[in-house]
Amino acid sequence: MEQPAPDHYQNVYANATTGATPNPVMANPDAFDEEFVTAANRVLSHSVELIRTLIGAHQGAAAIVVQRDWKSIRKYFSLSEKYADWKDYKTPAVGYGIHGWLLTHNQPIRLTQAELENHPEWKNFGIEVGKHPPMRGWLAAPIRDSQGVNWGLLQLSDKYVGEFTEDDEQQFVRFAELVSLTLEALWEVRSLKKSNQATPG
Repeated sequence: MEQPAPDHYQNVYANATTGATPNPVMANPDAFDEEFVTAANRVLSHSVELIRTLIGAHQGAAAIVVQRDWKSIRKYFSLSEKYADWKDYKTPAVGYGIHGWLLTHNQPIRLTQAELENHPEWKNFGIEVGKHPPMRGWLAAPIRDSQGVNWGLLQLSDKYVGEFTEDDEQQFVRFAELVSLTLEALWEVRSLKKSNQATPG
């Protein structure tokens, strides 16, 4: 008989901006740009751990991909103790397979492991197979701005008990929308500060 899952698993992954390179939108970042990046990193780092524990999954990840340029990716993981063997995994994503496909699909998706493996864009991690944490089901949603432009994705895998449900998906999508709104608000504050600085007093 399957045992009930504990209410919380500790995150074993030290969240960091893995694979991050200079943002092409901010070629010569000033203090306001750096302030935005610091705040955005904090939002994403906290968000990915929070949504993993709220839904109840062993894996959570978020990726920001500026203008679909995978060289600019900022990625954040939250892994439970179940995936302690992968706590040092740092390989940057390159947009291969179903993760890259979601940026074009630009809609939430919920799949069992069987459905994931049968998806035409599933590539089983390519050359990272055996190195990347394995998946068990997938719940993912785009991070979109108010114009519908995709800036990345939020995802979960390996629910504590059973499969991801329709209710999980609804709550997850609402959370992704909140993350998107927060990031866009931070960007607007950054832009307003830069505009005010440029306006003669």
